[in-house]
Amino acid sequence: MIHARTKEYLSLLLSIQYTRNGNREYDYSTQPRPCHNLAFMLEGEALVEANEEIIRLKAGDILFIPQNTTYKVKWFANPKTVFHSLHFSFLDQNDALANQNIPVQKLNNANFKDLYALLKEIEKYQFSKSTDSFLALSAFYKICGLLFKEIKINETSTSQKALQPAFAYIQQNYAKHITVQYLANLCFLSPSRFYYLFKEQTGISPIVYKNKITIQNAAKELLYNKNMSIKEIAQKHGFVSTIYFERLFKKAMGKTPSQYRNEDTWI
Repeated sequence: MIHARTKEYLSLLLSIQYTRNGNREYDYSTQPRPCHNLAFMLEGEALVEANEEIIRLKAGDILFIPQNTTYKVKWFANPKTVFHSLHFSFLDQNDALANQNIPVQKLNNANFKDLYALLKEIEKYQFSKSTDSFLALSAFYKICGLLFKEIKINETSTSQKALQPAFAYIQQNYAKHITVQYLANLCFLSPSRFYYLFKEQTGISPIVYKNKITIQNAAKELLYNKNMSIKEIAQKHGFVSTIYFERLFKKAMGKTPSQYRNEDTWI
């Protein structure tokens, strides 16, 4: 879904316009989104439930959905809903949004017209195999520069800061075998103290969290690399057994890998 020229910076850059006839409702409360997403509302209205808040959207609004977040959305068509989404994912080492407490949020739409023109520029050149692919990349970073300087980032606790080396390592090495001892050493904590703080912050153990991140990255691969078989994706993400991968995937995402791959909805 992205030309090789841009892979030095991003693992995904995809601009798609969606049209929904009639009212629709989607529940992603158990399916963390596999990538960052910007949704530009063109027609219709929507209610997004996230972060224990209700976000109301109308034409001219822009919604930001950070990678790995969950939410519910209701689309209200009159007579249809039209929104244009920009799906993107940075390489781990280049993701300035990674490991930060960023909620689903509506962004400043003062420059909607100019921003949408940049989105259309991405759509025009995103699959180019010539130097025009740089035009898509340029438009993307202009959008980032204009929008993300005003993004709301919730305060990170002292415990979260102490655990950042572990979070960063898991994000970049999720397909490898990882031990609690190794992660604790990265954070200069004893294994018992590290385990306690980690579960306090995330609600799950470090290994369960690692599996969760692995599944989320596999989910992204399922959607964007449809030429790869489920077995190949499982192996790429460190699973020897495809059956075990499918079991973990369904538990984490609420659907089998095949069902998830066949979805036509991104937001």
